[in-house]
Amino acid sequence: MVKKHKSREQQAARNRMFLMVIAGLITVGSIFLMFTATNSESDSPAVVQNRLELDPIKGDPDAPVTIIEYGAYGCSACRAWHQAGIIDQILAEYPDQVRFIFRDFPVIYPSYDRMAAEVTHCALDQSQEGFWQLHDALYTSLSPGNSQEDILRAGEQVGLDANALQTCVDQNTHRSTVQYQEDRALSLGLPGTPSFLVNDVRIFNATPQVLLAEIEKALQDNP
Repeated sequence: MVKKHKSREQQAARNRMFLMVIAGLITVGSIFLMFTATNSESDSPAVVQNRLELDPIKGDPDAPVTIIEYGAYGCSACRAWHQAGIIDQILAEYPDQVRFIFRDFPVIYPSYDRMAAEVTHCALDQSQEGFWQLHDALYTSLSPGNSQEDILRAGEQVGLDANALQTCVDQNTHRSTVQYQEDRALSLGLPGTPSFLVNDVRIFNATPQVLLAEIEKALQDNP
């Protein structure tokens, strides 16, 4: 009987120890999660709404027709569109009637796409011209095989303030900006890149002819 009593006490002690260890692990885990969440938030500073919605624009800012491309810098089809100069041709043909906006949808090579997009938004903080020059470089001389340092170097080569660009990137200034744009694309149900909107009309698998037809229709609706 004494042995059984001692055995029960030993088992109870082991159970108490086990529960204490579990409680300790839960506490440590909770602290770790809180620390991680805090660090994650500090790694992605808040961006004011006006900046989240700031678009890079080509063409007349007051044009009645707006083409929006949701693209990714690792997207080969986006690269082909850019290198073919289709948008530039449209803007030249409709100089006072059409403007073009690029927004990020980083879904092809997400890590590279997001990283490149964050750098371009740091460029946009400096100027619209700086954004477009780096945007062009990403589609002409850079690819998903390139590093962040390569993109920053390209930014310096097109005349951006290298120190300001580096600081902006190091502080993850526009991580939430890029996420905001991705969320916008997802909310529209866009299937991939490139996807276009012409005055809010969604166009998938676009061709130059399809874009031109939609532009003409939009101009008739907005004489």
